[in-house]
Amino acid sequence: MKTNNIIKDEILGRNLLSLLVITGITFSAISFFILDEEIQEIFSNTKVISVPPNICENGLCYFKDAKDTSNHMFVQLGEELSKTQQVLKNEEFTNLKLVKNLPVKEPEVSGNKVTLFAEKDSFIREGVQNSNEGSNQVLRIMGTGPTNNRALIAFNQDDIQNVATDKTLESATLKLYIESNNQNWGDGQLINIRSFETDWQEGNGISTPISNLLNPNDGVTWSCPTEADDCRNQWNGGKFDQNPTDSIWISNQVEGYWVKFDVTNDILDYLSSEENFGWIIMKSDENSEGQINIASREAQSHIPELVLVFSDD
Repeated sequence: MKTNNIIKDEILGRNLLSLLVITGITFSAISFFILDEEIQEIFSNTKVISVPPNICENGLCYFKDAKDTSNHMFVQLGEELSKTQQVLKNEEFTNLKLVKNLPVKEPEVSGNKVTLFAEKDSFIREGVQNSNEGSNQVLRIMGTGPTNNRALIAFNQDDIQNVATDKTLESATLKLYIESNNQNWGDGQLINIRSFETDWQEGNGISTPISNLLNPNDGVTWSCPTEADDCRNQWNGGKFDQNPTDSIWISNQVEGYWVKFDVTNDILDYLSSEENFGWIIMKSDENSEGQINIASREAQSHIPELVLVFSDD
């Protein structure tokens, strides 16, 4: 009788142990899913969406053809703005994606016309003064007081010299494609192009704050023209000729087509002095509203062009 009771106690103990184990596993699973939801809520205010390869609508994107990831940088692009970003109320941020600087496109020759493509371009932010945009697919021009943006662009001096050898330059036109317009230009405003007086480095950063955390001084910023300066050379938005080379009128309707600057005199100067630092493009009145995005040399299409026309003789 005593033996039977011992066997019954063992069976009961095993059953209780099994029940405790099952209960523990169930409780752990429930806790995990609850915690997982809380973690997702902490780190993301948006739904987690699976992103197909080569599509960069949300999150980090992986490009299958991106072999050398060391040359790539992250882009911060979010629809939801943090408190820091809200301070820069007129800045635009897009999704995270993997990008890099592209090689310079070869010149195109057609009769007495030669089209060169940008060697480097970027834009600088007064509101985020250590942000480099050398790999950005747009060049942003914006004016709103302390958050002004200015676009930078340059073409290879050797290419200009080579195509112009033993020829007479008739005209030089910088062509830029306006991708988007925030429709806040009022009755219209001027933007100016001015020649740079010092050299600058393109860099491979894109959008704040991710690229700044990874490489805070990679290329031109509002504060510094090159990474080598380590921000000791404070150039405060650029050192450039105070007399504009040319100006064009921007209205709310200027979107989805090319605009042109006459840069003939600057190219003639580049040919005679062999000194070419490119141009900066900015609003004439930077205290007024208005923003445009120009396709950069990293864009899929409509990249900046310098069209040189030579006389027939």
